[in-house]
Amino acid sequence: MASNDSNPIDVDENTPLLLQKEPEAGKYGKSVLYLALLCGFLVSVSFGVTQVPMIYVFRLMTCDAYYQTHPEPANGLERCEVREIEAQTARAVSLLAASTTLFGVANLFVTGWTIKKFGVKTALLISVFWPAVRLAVQNLGVMAGGNQGILTLQLSQIITVLGGPAGYLLSLNSYVTEITESSSRTGALGKLQGCSFLGTASAYLAGGLISDYFGILAPFQITLLLFSASCVYIFICLPRIPPSKEVPTQLSGGLAKFLGPLMIFKPQKWTLQNGQLRIEYGTMLLGVGVFLGVLATGYIPILLQMYGTDIFHFGTTENGYLISLNSFMRGLFLTLVFPKIISVGRTWMVDKARSKDAETGAAQTFRALDVPGNINRAAPIEPLDDQEEPIEPSDSSDERETFDFDLMYTRYSLLADAFLTGAASFVSKGWQMYLISALLPFAAGTGAAAKGTILQMCSASERADALSAISLIEMVAQLTTTSIFGLIFAALAELGKINLIFTCNAAVALIGFCVLLFSRFPPEGSKRL
Repeated sequence: MASNDSNPIDVDENTPLLLQKEPEAGKYGKSVLYLALLCGFLVSVSFGVTQVPMIYVFRLMTCDAYYQTHPEPANGLERCEVREIEAQTARAVSLLAASTTLFGVANLFVTGWTIKKFGVKTALLISVFWPAVRLAVQNLGVMAGGNQGILTLQLSQIITVLGGPAGYLLSLNSYVTEITESSSRTGALGKLQGCSFLGTASAYLAGGLISDYFGILAPFQITLLLFSASCVYIFICLPRIPPSKEVPTQLSGGLAKFLGPLMIFKPQKWTLQNGQLRIEYGTMLLGVGVFLGVLATGYIPILLQMYGTDIFHFGTTENGYLISLNSFMRGLFLTLVFPKIISVGRTWMVDKARSKDAETGAAQTFRALDVPGNINRAAPIEPLDDQEEPIEPSDSSDERETFDFDLMYTRYSLLADAFLTGAASFVSKGWQMYLISALLPFAAGTGAAAKGTILQMCSASERADALSAISLIEMVAQLTTTSIFGLIFAALAELGKINLIFTCNAAVALIGFCVLLFSRFPPEGSKRL
């Protein structure tokens, strides 16, 4: 088992042989975890209600703006069914998503600082309060309509710097990390992600139905009330966790402090059992793999709606059913199936390692019985006076196998994504869109497995930075995918070859799988410098 020492700890003759253990997360109990999972569901509902109406309202506003400078179509023709309108809508939606992600990256650092300074609960409250302010501005934009409405909606994303989905996810992931023990963190993070998707599924369905029955403005008004209720729930129901006193302070200011979380991914020096020095790139390749995974799949929710709208003429109700089905299946998979896969997989890896160790031990025993007798009678080796005792207490025997399986799952979930997304290129009927939407979630869990992996690789004081680093990679990838694939979608829409967008997504997922094949953990018995 490779030791994971933290550099901020200086070792001398006065250093205790056994370091102080991290506070037991189990003292909070499962009830607090369930409250956090419910929080994830409620806030995800709040963020998701406007997602389906947002796509549709952009199409309507783009259509209105288009006919301000163009003649109205002849009778019997669909007013907004024009390739130029479809392309402009794709660009506007991509710009909105890209700006949300760009400002979300800044929000990620603001939230990370807030967690360290004021605690994770305060950061969570702030991350849920400011989106309510953003919704108030968006209500004005929807009422304005046309180019003015589009501009208002896009500019409202600046508020995301203070609070938004990126900071909320980081805060809630950090909260769950603090209240769960290390052996159950990966499963708990998967459940949290699953509850978030279940909330998103409910919101997508509700958003489409609300806009159909009560008008396109109603979802934006209801979302404002939902965010207010979520703030009250967080304040009353979730116990406060004080800021960690173990957070390293060596990055005191400037650019180094701003980019501090990314240092998790830098190549690390390890000393092997034989004293040889080796530089390991496992965490860096893990980050690259996560980036490519989000790059391949991050545009899928928007893509399903855009594809259904342009090819099969889906409205808000059909898109609501489509995207809610995808999120609902993803939520069920992550909540119920993913933790069991992780548990069974870890057990399988442990049994496999024990079987291998037993075979190796038997072979060594056979060789020991076969050597000359004078060697067996050699004098015992006395311990050296200056021999150091291990600084860290030995970890559980299963910890290394846990690392291996989490990384294995991260790899092959991307491979499954590549096959399922590639299959979507052959969709030719509307009902097949629902089938693809239901099948894609069975490759979910890449992000949760990656978070669980990197959390077990770092010390307690590095957890916030580790989650920030993974979240930052995901945000940058989301920004890239909405920008690149949004433009690709617009170009393919003008050519009438929109189905090829799924092929492009599948190719990127396959590249991510290949990159993760080279990601590994340090050899057994090695020690981090």
